[in-house]
Amino acid sequence: MAFEVVVPQMGESVLEGTIAEWKVAVGDKVSVNQPLVEIMTDKVNVEIPSEVEGTVEKLLVGPGDIVPVGTVICTIATSGEAPAKEAPKADSTKAASKPAAKAAAPAAAPVTKAASGGPAKMAPAVRKLVRDFGLDVSSIVATGPDGRITKEDVEKAAAAKSPVAGVKPPTPAPSQIAAPTPAPAVAAGPAMKPAKPMPNYAPPAIYAEREEERIPLGGARKAISDHMVKSKAISPHVTTFEDCDFTELVRFRNAHKDSFYQTYGAKLTYLPFIMKAAVEGLKEFPELNASMTDTEIVLKKYYNIGVAVARENGLIVPVLKDADKKSIIDIAVEVNDLGNRARADKLKLDEVQGGTFTLTNAGMFGATASTPIISQPQVAILGIHNIVEKPVVRNGEIVARHMMTFGLSFDHRLIDGHTAVQFLHRTIEYIENPARLLLRLR
Repeated sequence: MAFEVVVPQMGESVLEGTIAEWKVAVGDKVSVNQPLVEIMTDKVNVEIPSEVEGTVEKLLVGPGDIVPVGTVICTIATSGEAPAKEAPKADSTKAASKPAAKAAAPAAAPVTKAASGGPAKMAPAVRKLVRDFGLDVSSIVATGPDGRITKEDVEKAAAAKSPVAGVKPPTPAPSQIAAPTPAPAVAAGPAMKPAKPMPNYAPPAIYAEREEERIPLGGARKAISDHMVKSKAISPHVTTFEDCDFTELVRFRNAHKDSFYQTYGAKLTYLPFIMKAAVEGLKEFPELNASMTDTEIVLKKYYNIGVAVARENGLIVPVLKDADKKSIIDIAVEVNDLGNRARADKLKLDEVQGGTFTLTNAGMFGATASTPIISQPQVAILGIHNIVEKPVVRNGEIVARHMMTFGLSFDHRLIDGHTAVQFLHRTIEYIENPARLLLRLR
């Protein structure tokens, strides 16, 4: 019996993936651990290797198809086993000679013909796009291998069909614009002057261009969308805000960032200090380093901190493991490496799993406040924002200080407001006193 290749579990919150690319074709010989297919999720692209040696028998899904975890996507005839052959086709002349009294088999669903007259080749997800756009398959130019219609082919055909795609209403010539008929003159009385005729006037012809572009929702964006909706549905979100004075940390970083880069080859940002301070706060308020089920609360005794990274396909959250056991130098170097590989789509599956608490930095894009959405199954996320020099009161005097507003979103099922506020206060105390953080003083 042929070996079945199934979509593996790719993370605690990943339920499905999108077929990005097949590395093999039907009939190819494969060995153990040879990559078979690349599957894309909202977290990372994963290559699925072969667990057996044999010959590829069937590819059951195509590029662009969305497949749930556990779905059979390929079969491999193991060594010594011949690939399954297609059943012989029935003789049409014999079928015609059978008595008409016999019950006819149910008619097969009609096959849409491509422009060449043959059956249209496309993945199920692409076929659904064709239906969604209401397109005639014969009007779509196929550019995929073996005459296969791709998602891009469907999008081009839909754009060409759209009445607003590149079509501008004609502007009438001035001679075509009729002047309004002057109103009839009112009979003048003895004290009235004759009415003057209205000047010829034609309002300008204005045609607003209302262009639209329709982009099918799929791949990483679809997975991220589903994850965000799920998180809001599961967790009653509450966000609390608190200002933090970064002035001392700004001075410390400015004094050491150049020598740090020369020594370690990584930029010294504020993120390692914030992460280390947050870990110290999590130790004191363990409810924020937890997850929940319908029946129990799971308090995590380890500290795996996720860091949201922006990329072209959307946010991805690599996880720095055991942050409590690492120095600020270790964290700075490792976060720099994770960020670079995240933007290059070169993270490993293990590097996006197992997070217990997350930091998301909207400040790098200029945001001064935000209400981040919790990454399930975690129960809290800390929003980091832009550091801005502001006037504040210190010892009765107005002085300029480098200030940031933190936004902590938390799951109100587990975390009470006062607990969230106390955690944020403790984290800020460490950041405002870098020496205490470096020496781990309370």
